[in-house]
Amino acid sequence: MEQHEETFGRDAGTLTSRFERAWHVTTHNLGPSLIGRMELGLTAGQLLMLYFVRQQERCTVSQLADKMEVNPSAITVMLDRLEHHQLVSRARDESDRRVVIVSLTERGSEELTRVWELRKRVLQHCLMQLNADELPSFVHTLEQLASISSAMNVLEVAGLEHKDKNPDDESNL
Repeated sequence: MEQHEETFGRDAGTLTSRFERAWHVTTHNLGPSLIGRMELGLTAGQLLMLYFVRQQERCTVSQLADKMEVNPSAITVMLDRLEHHQLVSRARDESDRRVVIVSLTERGSEELTRVWELRKRVLQHCLMQLNADELPSFVHTLEQLASISSAMNVLEVAGLEHKDKNPDDESNL
């Protein structure tokens, strides 16, 4: 491990910069930009919303707003468009009429599956351009990075967490 840190330390700036550039271009080209370039008639945000609804089977407008980090009124506007295209349906919760439940329609589920299959085809095309012998190692390394980034305490790593901070002290807000 020390050998790794020593080697990385010498090249840390260069490797981090190269990684950042490559990551930015890759996530741009295979992320939201890909959806726009495929001319599917849906935005990346709409597809993300359909994906979240599918994951939950039924979810509330508030849950969608939290997941997408926007206010509920923005979700309502997006849902209006999706409902107009018969991709989602909304219904009042029977136990609490203030709560709106969002579900995928059959058409919404089919459309999401179609888009995911197209995206998968594009990803497979890109992966097939890589060296076949290096591909399993590349995917394994990416899986490790995903695991590390999911498990880390970003405030601690970034040096933003104060060890002497009292979580009950409102002056820390």
